Amino acid sequence: MRKAMMTAIALVLMVTMAFAAGQTESAETTKLVIAGEAGSPQFMYFKEISPQYTAETGVELEFIELPHDNMHERFVQESISRSGAIDIYNADQPWISEFASRGWIEPLDDMISDEDRADFVESAIEASSYQGKLYSIPYFIHTPIVYYRTDLFEEAGIEVPTTWEEFREAAIKLTNPETGVYGTIIEAKQAGEPVTHLVDWYFQNGAEFVDDEGNVVVDSEAAKEVFEFLLAMMYEDGSVMPGSIGYDNADAHNLFMQGKVAMIKNWPYAYAMARDPEQSLVSEDFALARQPAGKYDATAVWTWGFAISSSSRNKEAAWDFIEWATSAENLAGMGTQLLLPVPRKSSFEIVKADETIPEKDKEAILLMSDALDVGHNATESPVFPSIQNEMATVLSKIMSRQVSVDQGLQEAREALERVVE
Repeated sequence: MRKAMMTAIALVLMVTMAFAAGQTESAETTKLVIAGEAGSPQFMYFKEISPQYTAETGVELEFIELPHDNMHERFVQESISRSGAIDIYNADQPWISEFASRGWIEPLDDMISDEDRADFVESAIEASSYQGKLYSIPYFIHTPIVYYRTDLFEEAGIEVPTTWEEFREAAIKLTNPETGVYGTIIEAKQAGEPVTHLVDWYFQNGAEFVDDEGNVVVDSEAAKEVFEFLLAMMYEDGSVMPGSIGYDNADAHNLFMQGKVAMIKNWPYAYAMARDPEQSLVSEDFALARQPAGKYDATAVWTWGFAISSSSRNKEAAWDFIEWATSAENLAGMGTQLLLPVPRKSSFEIVKADETIPEKDKEAILLMSDALDVGHNATESPVFPSIQNEMATVLSKIMSRQVSVDQGLQEAREALERVVE
């Protein structure tokens, strides 16, 4: 009896010790895998500050860097396989509706506090949601802005354009083929990025690809006017830099920094690059402006954020990291370091109060943020990535004059109807 009792006690002790050891090992070895865009300054910012989180929590963080062109495919594969190999997706806004509609990412409404939610810019929350539910916590929100050469505008004696017609006239006046300077660039490469700029042109003229009811309206009269306007600038005015039909945003910012173009529409990320005299020949000779209005003063809002994979085995830990990463202080640090707009109101107040930031840079961040006031979510449809791919082909074909506007938009209608059916 005594021997049996001692054996039972020994077994209980062994089980208890094993459980305790397992708990300790779990706490020590908890690891979160975060996948995002290779080379993204924002993603690299979080990677750089991540040792602080590990020091505070003991949670190990692994950052997987993927080329943007491969991210969507990789995330889809992971979501379908449900391997749990990735805990947190670096969510590009066009994918949020797609992933949410398929149950690949977790709804976050029950995790975020009312106070935190209210601290985020409303359009950032809207753009990170699907059918009224929040699926991504935004750490960055932006819309394209106009970069313009102050020295060239001063020499020409013209004001910064606020309408399409003023933009077109300025581009003509600022074009000087003899010096190799052109008025602007219209991105028309067959790729996703130029389509995001096309969305702005559409919104500014009261056009859409697909309406709120899911009807394809890509070939409306307002849409035709967009392409006719862009083609006129490119081929009638001669104010668009040659080669634009093969350009995307990277080409635009490089040519602007080389002093070869007077105005471009580009993302806020390019500001810090253009301000750097080691990279830019125009570091002291440019400023920012909101996009010119067409029939409407409008633009599309885009976010990057953190989303939790539904197949993650560490959802609570993933949320804890996201809360930490998107705190007011950390997002303010990103805005200050990278000179970017921030999606939290409290973060913006921290940036404004930072006396180490030059006044010109603060003004730029303020303008980037103000431009969001007329922003709209363009990616509510779960099939937006497919819409974007189809429109990339159409944009390229129309702007390179392989097809007429009518023919190209008819092809667009047929392609989008197949996509959204």
